[in-house]
Amino acid sequence: MLKPVALLTPRPSAPQRDGLPAEWMLGSKLEPPPQRITAIARNALLDRLDRAVELPLTVMLAPPGFGKTTLLAQWHQRLRQRIDVGTGWLSLDEDDSDPGRFVAYLGQALGQAGAEPAPAMQALMQRWQNADLSLALAALVATIRTAPRRLVVILDDYDRVRGHAIDELLGRLIEHAGTRLHLLLATRRRPSLPLSRLAVHGNLEHLLAQDLALDDEETGALLGPDLPAQAAQQLRQRTEGWPVALHLAALWMDGNAQRRDEVANFSGRSAGIAAYLAEQVVNDLDPPLREFLLQTSLLDTFNASLADAVRQRDDSGALLARLDHFHGLLVPLDSEHDWFRYHPLFAEYLRLQLERSEPGLPAAMHLRAAQWFSVQGRLLESVRHALQAGDAPRAADYIARAGSWQLLLEHGPAEVRALLRQFGNACIRDTPALNLTQAYLHMKLGEFSHAQTLLERFRDFPAEVRAPFERDYTVVIALLRDLLDEICANPQGIVQIASQASALDEEDFLGRGTLLCIAATSALGRGQFAQAEQFAGDGERMMRQAGSEVGATYALTHLGQSFFYRGRLDEAEAVYLKAQALAERHDGTDPVLQAVCRCLLARLQCEHGRYHEAADLLEPALAFIEQHDGWLDIFAAGYETALALAQQRDRSGRNALALLDGIDELARRRRLSRLADLACAWRLETVLTQQAGLGVELLVASAGGEAAFNHALARPQNWRQLAALGFALAHWHGVSGRSHAALALLHAIEERCDLAGNRHHLARTQARIALVLQQRGQIDDALPYLRHALDYIAHTRAWLVVIELGMPAKAMLRLARQHDSEIGTGTTRALTIQTLLDKLHHEDEAASELFSGRELEVLAELARGSSNKHIARQLNLSENTVKFHLKNLYRKLDAGNRDAALAMAMQRGLVRF
Repeated sequence: MLKPVALLTPRPSAPQRDGLPAEWMLGSKLEPPPQRITAIARNALLDRLDRAVELPLTVMLAPPGFGKTTLLAQWHQRLRQRIDVGTGWLSLDEDDSDPGRFVAYLGQALGQAGAEPAPAMQALMQRWQNADLSLALAALVATIRTAPRRLVVILDDYDRVRGHAIDELLGRLIEHAGTRLHLLLATRRRPSLPLSRLAVHGNLEHLLAQDLALDDEETGALLGPDLPAQAAQQLRQRTEGWPVALHLAALWMDGNAQRRDEVANFSGRSAGIAAYLAEQVVNDLDPPLREFLLQTSLLDTFNASLADAVRQRDDSGALLARLDHFHGLLVPLDSEHDWFRYHPLFAEYLRLQLERSEPGLPAAMHLRAAQWFSVQGRLLESVRHALQAGDAPRAADYIARAGSWQLLLEHGPAEVRALLRQFGNACIRDTPALNLTQAYLHMKLGEFSHAQTLLERFRDFPAEVRAPFERDYTVVIALLRDLLDEICANPQGIVQIASQASALDEEDFLGRGTLLCIAATSALGRGQFAQAEQFAGDGERMMRQAGSEVGATYALTHLGQSFFYRGRLDEAEAVYLKAQALAERHDGTDPVLQAVCRCLLARLQCEHGRYHEAADLLEPALAFIEQHDGWLDIFAAGYETALALAQQRDRSGRNALALLDGIDELARRRRLSRLADLACAWRLETVLTQQAGLGVELLVASAGGEAAFNHALARPQNWRQLAALGFALAHWHGVSGRSHAALALLHAIEERCDLAGNRHHLARTQARIALVLQQRGQIDDALPYLRHALDYIAHTRAWLVVIELGMPAKAMLRLARQHDSEIGTGTTRALTIQTLLDKLHHEDEAASELFSGRELEVLAELARGSSNKHIARQLNLSENTVKFHLKNLYRKLDAGNRDAALAMAMQRGLVRF
C-alpha cells in the first residue's frame, strides 16, 4: 500500500475536532471498506454475533475468502441502528504493529463508538510515538469506563498486526475494561490471547471457517434462481460452502450456459480460483511452508508422521503448527489436531502447481505414502497410492500379503470391493492374489458363474505362478463347491475336505477352520448330524484361534442347525442367539451373517407357533440372503419356514404358490438341483392341502413319484427330499384312498430318520402315521405313534408338528384323549393335547397372529383415514418406519394398496369401521 510520508508524521498543532480523526490518521481505516460484490444476508450469523455482544470477546478465525469482512460490514450497519450500543470499526495493517499507533487508532474507534476520550487518550492520539504502554492502557480503560453505553469495536484483519505486544495489550484491556466493552477480532491467524481461559469462563464466542461457510439456502441465493437447485447443491459440496469460491464459480458460469450444465468441472484448476489462491493464500507464505503445502497435497488425509515419510524430512510437525491459522483450507479431522485434510479446491490447486513445478516427484511420493500406509496396516490407502504411482504389481502384493480372499472375513464385501475397483479387469483376472480375492467377492455377492470363470482362469496360470497361492485356491474352490452344493453328492466329499484341512499347516487356523466349516455343512447335507457337530465345534475353535469371529459365527450356525434337526431346540436357540450376538458386532463386515441368524431363529419361532415373530425375522433376512451367498441348508430352512407362514396367512395357497415360483427361479439360477427337488415336493403338498384335484397327477409325475422317492431313499444327501416328497406322496395316497401305500412311505421315512437321529422329521412322520391309522379306524395302532409325537412336542414346544396337519388332526387328538388310558387329566400329554386343540380351534384367527402389535396400531390408524405423516406423529415413528410397516401389511394382507388392505383387514376382523 502506498503511504505518503506526510500522512504518517505527527502534527501536534492539529488537535482532534468534532469527532474526526487526527490529521495523521487514515479515515478509511475507521469505516468498513466498500463492498464491490452483491452480499447475501447472513441472518443466522448476524443473530449469533448480536448474542455475543454481552461477552468481552468474539474471535472470527478463518482463511481468506470466507467473507469475514463482508459479514462484519453487515453487522456494523445493523449495530448502528441500535441505541443501546455504540459501534466502532478499525481495519488494521502491518503499520499498526507499533503499540502506540495501535492504541491511538483504537482510541479513535472508541470515540466513533460514542466514548469520550479521556484527556490522556486525546494526547496519545496526537503523540503516539514511543508511548508508555501502561499509561496507554490506563487511558483506554478510563475512556471505556466513562462511556455512556456498551461499546462494540470491530478489529478487522487483526492477523496483519505483528508482535506479541498488541496481543498482550488487548488481553489486559479485556481483563480491566469491565462489562462496557465487546471486542471482535477478525483474523486469519489465532491470536496469542488466553482464549482457552476465556472460553472456560464463558467469556468467548468463537466463529471458525465452518461457521462462515454458506449453507444450501445461502448458496442458492448467491448463485441465483437460474441455476438448478441440484447444480447449486453440487457446487456447494465441491466448495464446502467457501464463499469466495462460490462467488468465483458464479463468475465462471456467468453468461456461459454450457458451464451451468457442467458445474462438476469447476475446480482448483479453474483460472479464477487458482489466481485467487496464488494471490491471497500461497504467495504470502515463506518457501518452506509453500513447499510443504505442495508436497502434502497428494495426500487425501495426513498427519505429521506421514508427511515426514512422504517428504523425507522430520519437520512436518513444526510446519503444521505454523499453519494453524489455515483452518478452513487445512481442515483438522480430530480434536487433537493430529490428522488433517485440505479443502478440495485448495488441494486441486496445489497438485496442479506440483505437477507443473516437479513433474517426476508425485510418483515417488505416492510410493513413499504407499509404504507408510502399508506399515500402518492401512491396506486401502497403501493400494491406492501404489496404483497412483503406476505400480500395480506392488498394489497387488499388498493385497496378497494382507490375506487375499481372507480380507472379506475381516473387512467385508464393501471394503474389498472398493479395493478391487481400483484395478482393471485384466489385471484382476491375470494376478493370482487379485483373481482369488475377486472370485470370493463374487461368491459373497451371489455371482457364482463369475467366480467360476475366474477360478478356471487360475488353473491356467503356470505352475510356478500358482504355487504360492495353492492353499488359497484350495480353500476358495472348496467354498464355491459348497455354495453350489457339489460336495454332498460325492460319497468321499467330506473325507476329501477333512483331509485337505489336515494337510494345511498346523498354524493355519483360518484355512483349516474354513475347510472344517465346509465339512460341517457337507455333513449336514448328508444328514450326518453327529459328524456335523464335531466339524462345526472344531471349526469354531480354529476360527477363534485365528481371531476370526466372523468365521466362528458361521461354525455356530452349522452347529445350531444340527441341534435343531436332532430335536435339541433349546440348545439350538442358545447357539443361534450366541451367533446372532457375534453377527451384530460384525454387521458391517458380513451382513449375510445376521440375516442367516435371523432366518434360523425365525424357523424356531415358527416351530413354536409364534408366527408374527417368525415373519418379522424371516422376510427381510431371506430376501437379503437370496441376493448374496446363501447356501442350501439356509435356503431349505428359510423357505420351509416361509411356506409354513404362507399357509397360516393365506388358506387359498396363492402366496405359497407364488413363493414356490421364486424358489424355482433361484434354484435354476444357482444350479441347486436339490433345492429344485424340494420345491417340487413342496408344490405338490401345497396343492394337496388346498384339496384341489386338478393337476395333482401331473405334479406327482413332475416330482418323480415313487421312483424319485426310492432314489432319495438310496442317497443320504437327499434326506430332505425324502421327507418332503414322502410326506406329499403319502398325503396324495391318503386322499386317494390308498392308505396302505401312504403308510409304506411313512414307515420308510421313519426308519431313516430314526437311524440318523433326525427327531425333527421323525416326530412329523410319527404324527402322520398316527393320522393315517386313525383315519383307517385303527385308533389303538395310532396311539403309540401319536404318543411319541406328543412327547416330542411337550419336550420341545414344537407345536407346528401337529398344527401343520390342519383340521384333520383335531379328530385324531380328541379320539386319543378318549381312548388312551395313559392320557389322564393333568398329565403332560393331556395338557399338550389341550394346547394343540386350542391352537387348532383358533386356526382361523391365526392370520391375526401374523401381525405385530405395531402393525396392528398402524392398521387402526389406516382405518381412520390417517396420512403417513399423521400416523408417524401419533405413534412417535419416522415416516420411513411407517412406510416399512405399511409395506409389510400390504404383503401380509395380499393387497396392493390402502383400500384393498383395509377391505382384507375388515374381512378378517382385524379392523372395524
